[in-house]
This record gives sequence, C-alpha cells and structure tokens, in this order.
Amino acid sequence: MASELGQISFYLAKEGNDFDSIIKEDNLRPESDNFKIREFEVDGIPAKFFCEQTTTNKPENPHWLDFINEKIVDGEDKVHFETYSKRPSGLLLININSRIFAASFGVRGGVLLEKGRLLPDFGIKTAMNMCGNKELRQTKSSTHSLTTQNIDRQLSKPSDTFSFGLSETEFLQYISAHLESDKKVTLQGKDNLTIKVVGDNKLSWEKLIDYGKTFVEEYESEKYKDIFPNYPNLQSVTKEKAEELDLALVQRILDENYECIHLAIPEFIADDKFSFSYSNYAKRQNNIFSHLDILQLKAENVLDFGNLDVDRLKNKHVYAYSHEEDKVLGYRKWRLYTCIVAEIELNEEYFVLSGGVWRKVDDEFYTSVTEFVDNVLQERPVSDDYHDIDISVPSKKQNREEVFNEKYCDLNGNAFLFDQAKLRIGQGPKDKEFCDILEWVDGKPADIIHVKKHGGSSSLNYLFSQARFYCEFFLSDEVFLSEIRGHIDNSEHPKKSDFLNHVKEQQADVTGKDYAVRLWVLYDKSKGAPSKANLPLMAKYELKMTYERLRNIHKYSEISLSMIPVKVVNFKTAKGQDEN
Repeated sequence: MASELGQISFYLAKEGNDFDSIIKEDNLRPESDNFKIREFEVDGIPAKFFCEQTTTNKPENPHWLDFINEKIVDGEDKVHFETYSKRPSGLLLININSRIFAASFGVRGGVLLEKGRLLPDFGIKTAMNMCGNKELRQTKSSTHSLTTQNIDRQLSKPSDTFSFGLSETEFLQYISAHLESDKKVTLQGKDNLTIKVVGDNKLSWEKLIDYGKTFVEEYESEKYKDIFPNYPNLQSVTKEKAEELDLALVQRILDENYECIHLAIPEFIADDKFSFSYSNYAKRQNNIFSHLDILQLKAENVLDFGNLDVDRLKNKHVYAYSHEEDKVLGYRKWRLYTCIVAEIELNEEYFVLSGGVWRKVDDEFYTSVTEFVDNVLQERPVSDDYHDIDISVPSKKQNREEVFNEKYCDLNGNAFLFDQAKLRIGQGPKDKEFCDILEWVDGKPADIIHVKKHGGSSSLNYLFSQARFYCEFFLSDEVFLSEIRGHIDNSEHPKKSDFLNHVKEQQADVTGKDYAVRLWVLYDKSKGAPSKANLPLMAKYELKMTYERLRNIHKYSEISLSMIPVKVVNFKTAKGQDEN
C-alpha cells in the first residue's frame, strides 16, 4: 500500500533559487552513517532529500527532578535517570516548474535552510487566497496602539472574519482555515504553509505535486487584498534589495539629505525620564542630549563622515541616560541603525526603514494613505497667540509637552488642563488622562486636544492611537465619564460649571457630534514646520485609522491636525561615568 501523509509544511524559495542556493553550506555535512543525501524524481519532478540521525544524551537531571531530590535525605534514594533519545530529522526539496519547495521534518530539519532566500509571506498569502474569509478556525494578529498587543483568536467552529472580530487597525500574521473547495482540508499560513487532511483521502506524492503547482499560482494572486484588508501592506525585501537601500541611505546621510530621514527610538520611551547619549565610556565624558536629532550625526561627530559605510553605521549605538540614576544605562541601548526612520523612493517603488528592517510599500496602500492625508485630513491653524512658547525645563535639561499645556491653559480662559490627570477606565488603575486640554466655547463643539512633540513615527503613532483609545472610551465607559466630570468638578476653574453642563452626566447623552478631536504636533520653531505630507508613512496610516474610527464610526464633529512652533532648547551636558 502506498504511503500517504496527513500533514506537511512547505516553505517556498524566492524566484531564481535552486537546490544548492537555499542550503546553508556551513551546516552541510558529508555523508556518513548518521547523515544521508538522496536525489530522486517524482513523475519527472526533481527532488532532493537530506536526512540526519540525531542522538541526545543528557546525563544531568532536569531541574524539576533536582528540586525533588533536594528534600530526599538519603543519597542512595535520590532519583536519577539519563535522558536519551535517537531520532531522524529531514529536509525535502522539490523543484516544481523551477520553483523550489522545502519541507522540514523533525527538530533539526530546518537548520540547513538559508531562511533569507525563502518567501516570508508565502504561507499566509496562499492560505488567504485559497481559503477566503468564511471558514476561519484561528487567527493571530497584532495591534499597535498605546502598546503593541498580540492577539490570538480561536472559535469553536469555523467562522467568518466578522465573527472573529478583526478590526481594521490589526495586522494579520497567521490564519488557519478550511479550504474553500474541500472542508476536509485545512491550511495554516504564516511564513510557511501547512496543509492538513482529515479522513481517508490523505496526501499522496501525486497530490503533493498538484498542490505545489496550485500553491505557486495562488501565492501570486492578489485576491487577499479585498477579503483581508487587515493584512500588512508592507512587504519584505530581498537581501540584495536591502543592501542596495542601505547604500542609498548612507549616501543620503553623507549628502545631508534628511528630507525623509529622522532619528527616533524604536519603542515608546518617556522623555521626562530619559535623555540620550551616543557613547557609554567608563572613564571619558559622555555627551548627553535631551532628544535625538539627525543633525547631531555630523555636528556632534557621532559618525565619521569621512569614513562612513554601512557596517560603521550599523555598529554605532544609542544609549538611554536616566535622570533618576544620573548615568548612562549600558544595558538600555539601541543600534543607531534601528533608530533611523527613512522613506526612500527607488526605481519608482517606495520603501520604508523602521526598527532596522526595510519593507516595500504596497502601491495601492501607499496611494490610499497619501490620498487621505492630501485630500481628506484637515490641517487647522492655531492662533499665533500660542506660538513660540518655551517648553524647556532647564533644571531637568528637558523639553516637556506639559509646559506647553500648562502655559496654553494659563493664556486661554476657555481651556481646561487634563494633562497629568490620573483617571480610571472601568476597573483599571487610575493612570489615564482623557486628553491634554479640553477647550470649550459656547455654541461650538468642545475641542478634545491631544499634544505631542514632533519626534518620529513612534511618538506620532502614540499621539494618534492615544486619541483614538481615549475618545472611544469617553463615549462608552461610565466610570471614565464619571472620572472626567469629577476631575472638572474638583478644580477651581472659573468656568467649571460650563464644562460640566457640556460634558453630560449620563453616558447616553454623550455623543461624538458635540466634540471635535484636535491633534497638535509641537515642532522646534528654528527648523520650520513639518508638513502633513512629510509625516512618516506609518504615522500617516495610524492617523488614517484614527480618523476613520472617530469620524466615520463614532461621529465626532471634526478631526484635525495642527503644527505648532515652540521654543526648544537642545540641552547638551557632559557626564563621565566615574562622576556618578
């Protein structure tokens, strides 16, 4: 009887590869009693198989057994067993119409694969195209809001995306679903594609080859764009393309062409607690900067512009300086390369660098985001009375948004300060703010104002997602509403009764049409205003998602963006680690 499989997982190599190019030569061993290489054909289809017999012998006890033995007094009674196992691992390569499929078996089957030559989205795109969005069993996604949230969903029976509750702000990373044409077949897609068959109709060699041909065709389809809008529109690039983009990046730095390049820590970090240094010397002085600025690379001799290349760029680090500990934190650092946010157009294609990873922007995605920013998003001026406010705090050698918020409220009798308020949502902790400023003028919707310094994609993403987060709960959470009203009532603001009359007591009476959401970006007046068109692409996307949720779903009267010039002091101090 012919052998059949109930399950197998495939990777697909990028075009132009062959059996040899996707194998890591350093991990390849010569044939021996424990390592075999075989080449054969399946109905004229070339195949190559690597198989290794691995033996594991661990004479030491597992930790849990040592834990038990600690309480066994008599040494002869202590328990000890050697852990011993012998099992094969394998890697199967199949060439179907000049496309290389790779299937690994066992714990070491994948160690021979050159992962950089494999398609990182083969599994999920193929599964989306072949399964559709009606028979999902499991999904994994992430959402980038106040924090990155990883979400696993699994329902008791196959369901559609609506039942799974996927939102447009989630990035889909994995699906498991029934095949549209055969409910006994399940596909699981991420970087690789797993096919599982239940019942008697298992996978023969003939079916395996037929599926392989179908997988290539379905991977190249773009049906998924219509049925899975949650799927990321940023595609991985080849190693060769990333190297080409790195060279272009270095050249732009050397040319001091910083139009679409800036520095930002690749995670949200509280700027009231930390400054930054480009060094961590034990004895020599370290220069401390209140914020990162791309101009520092040359002006402060961070990089040697006379001898700069990709390797030197990637070997440089940025360190956090703790104001509380008064020292550079050697353990909290980032590669300078991962702090560079860049957007580069190359050969009529658009690429972004974020977190040290280059990605190609899908053309339709790029068009939809830029058209929203250019044609839908309103940029609203703020009165000159509130321009050029000094936000520096010399005693802390920092520039703080809270300084702007406080001075704005001092100057504007219609503004109520919520920055630094500690409010509760539901049964959570009292650590929420609602907004930075609430402004109300009789006869108009009240302005819910969120303020953030211009400082790269992470900072702006935080501003936009924070606004969406708080404004959604404002319309739905009774505890939050009560906390907001309590904060107003406990103040000595001369117009608090007017604010309380506008912020209704009953949740059902609080509606989006009575409020406008203002997103204010503070920028250094000495550098000129950033334009909305030149915001980082992912910040634009987050802004688009915020707008569509608050304006189209929650019916807030208006969502607008404002750029406000402020006075920023570039604090620089010198600290030697031996001084701390």
